[in-house]
Amino acid sequence: FQRIEILLKLVGTPSELLIDMFKSQWEGGSALDFQVIMNLKGIKRNEQAVYLEKLGVDPSIARTGAAHGATSSNITDHVQALQGRGSDVANKMTSDMANMRAKVENFRLQFR
Repeated sequence: FQRIEILLKLVGTPSELLIDMFKSQWEGGSALDFQVIMNLKGIKRNEQAVYLEKLGVDPSIARTGAAHGATSSNITDHVQALQGRGSDVANKMTSDMANMRAKVENFRLQFR
């Protein structure tokens, strides 16, 4: 929840303070993270290039990195955690389905 809180703070930050706030609040943030925040703020693409330059990132490199899936380590960690939870959910669903099938079969047998 901490990342969501930071994200909301950054989206609500006045545009002229965004770069400084991003650097101080989002440690290890990538150009892609910054672009996501600018998109959420509704900053136009041509203006985003200026912000990326002020951040110290070449806008063309940032776009290339985004196209190739460049992300911060935190995003990678979250994706891996979600993948791990996904297998837990799949196992639970399989177990629940087996239990439901058994209950339906027992219900059928009562009416034969």
